[in-house]
Amino acid sequence: MRRDPKDKFVTLYDTAKKCLLILDHLFDIFESRLSLVTDAPKVEADPSILTEIYIAALGLIDYFHRFNEIVSAMPLIRNDQRELRRLNDFIAPVKECRNYLQHMRGDLMTNDAITYPVLGAISWVSGNRNYFLFSNQPTQNFSAPGIAYDRFNKRYVCKYMLVVGGHEIKIDTVFSEVKLFWKWLEKVAVIEPSNIKDYVWGKPTIIYSEIKEPNKAN
Repeated sequence: MRRDPKDKFVTLYDTAKKCLLILDHLFDIFESRLSLVTDAPKVEADPSILTEIYIAALGLIDYFHRFNEIVSAMPLIRNDQRELRRLNDFIAPVKECRNYLQHMRGDLMTNDAITYPVLGAISWVSGNRNYFLFSNQPTQNFSAPGIAYDRFNKRYVCKYMLVVGGHEIKIDTVFSEVKLFWKWLEKVAVIEPSNIKDYVWGKPTIIYSEIKEPNKAN
């Protein structure tokens, strides 16, 4: 039996909303942990700060891609819809980055020198400074570009950037575009019951199974 387009739309809408809630959480962690990195004693006392930054950054890449895949599969939204095409344009480099991360074995198996940080570098702007965070590795002859400065508008082109495998992802820019698309979708989508559109996770379904061995008679 074919799924009703409206039912499918509601299911994918709710799934995309959950992806966006995850993105909100990851972005909050990413920002809050980066704000601590310049405090060297704090990082030395709690190295998990660095781990959480990388978990959040790579998680953002994954969920940017996942969000786009879900909304692109929604019925009732044309593939040539201007808002969807704009989102696709901003997600395109994210997809390339994710493909690299998924298949990095091919690049790492070559005999070429590794001149880049394998897990990527994170660059961010605070005040007038452009900071870099590298995941240290034994080979020190690696580098990564920083965030470009727009001399005409006198500002950096983004606030946060992940550079990995030759891909440069402007994290805050992509995040803003995802939120902008959602704002448009919220405006045009009519869903009943209306509480499905509430920007909350909702009551989870939690089930369990248990295996009990029969008692053996003495």
